[in-house]
Amino acid sequence: MVKKSKIIQFYFERKSISLLLWCLTIIFSILAIKSSNEDVIEVLKGSTIEKYLYQFPNGNNFLWDISIGFLISVIFYIIVVYIPENRKRKDIEPLIKNKCESIILASYGLINEIINKSNLSYSFKTLTEEQFAEICREVNPKAHIYKFANTIDNITQNHLGYKIYNNWARIINEIDETIRLLPNIDSGLLKRIYSLYNHSLRYTAKDLIVIDKLQNENLSSWSSILYSFYLETKELRDYYKLHSKSEFKNDPWQ
Repeated sequence: MVKKSKIIQFYFERKSISLLLWCLTIIFSILAIKSSNEDVIEVLKGSTIEKYLYQFPNGNNFLWDISIGFLISVIFYIIVVYIPENRKRKDIEPLIKNKCESIILASYGLINEIINKSNLSYSFKTLTEEQFAEICREVNPKAHIYKFANTIDNITQNHLGYKIYNNWARIINEIDETIRLLPNIDSGLLKRIYSLYNHSLRYTAKDLIVIDKLQNENLSSWSSILYSFYLETKELRDYYKLHSKSEFKNDPWQ
């Protein structure tokens, strides 16, 4: 469940420009009416708002020109930019949804594999930094061997460090494919995808490939980086759930 404070934060992050535009549209609509040379319509004569509809003592022509210019610009923006872009986003939404879920699930697979190898009973959903540090101390990546199929007839064996890097490479590949969908990606979603893409794990994951040649007997050296990656993934998941407004099957935090 996403916290209410985050829901409000995400809402204003996504809608701040739209809210500003609507507020300005209302303000300039009122100014256009008030600065107009037209008489107050009969229905409003004698009402409590009649006195607010009369022109200002001066500057009415200037306010009228500015207000009408703004309102015409808004109408053109809605017709020429907003409606076509909104249609494009709706068409491409299923593909963005698929890519975001793939990124989140691949990130889950990376962290959850480490948790499973620790034999500790901590839950992925409520993982704390202290718990994950303990998990990393318990896991020796050299002790866990996996099979990797490069081709159908070319199967190799490698350690957990290589598997973590392999998962990371898959995440990067999914992000690369998602970024190709610009400019039809929500800016808040894109910001969080870029945070994962530029995460410090990007620069330290390669060390895990050759961990068998290093003196490290556990994952403690990567604990803080991997936990930070976990938090970034959760941030993406929380924002994605509010953005998509649809069911996220196999949600790791559900």
